[in-house]
Amino acid sequence: MHDFDIRIALQVLGALLYITNFLLLQTHRIHATKPASLGLVISACSILLTAAVIGRDWGLILLEGTWLVMVTTTFVIRQREARRRAVLEREAAVSAGPVGAGVSVREPELAGAVA
Repeated sequence: MHDFDIRIALQVLGALLYITNFLLLQTHRIHATKPASLGLVISACSILLTAAVIGRDWGLILLEGTWLVMVTTTFVIRQREARRRAVLEREAAVSAGPVGAGVSVREPELAGAVA
C-alpha cells in the first residue's frame, strides 16, 4: 500500500480547480475575466505551485509561478477598473442634478414634501 503523499493530493486538488474553471467557461456560466474565474485560476495556480515547490519540480515552478503572476495582475487590474467605473457612475448620478420636480438625487426622502 502507498503512503499518503501531500503532493499528490495538492496536484489533484489543483487540477480539479482548473477543470472546474474550464467546464464553467465552456458552459458560459462564468467569463474568463470575471473575479470568479480568476479566483479559481489563482487558487489552482497557488496549490499547484505549492506542490511543485515541495517536489522541487523546477519546470512546474516556473510555469505555475509565471501563470500566477499573470492571472493575479489581471485580477488586480480588473478590480481597479471596476472600482473606477463605480466611482464614475456614482459621480455621474450625483452631478446629473435634479430628478423630476426639483428633487435631487441626494434627497429622495423629500420627494413627498416637494409635491
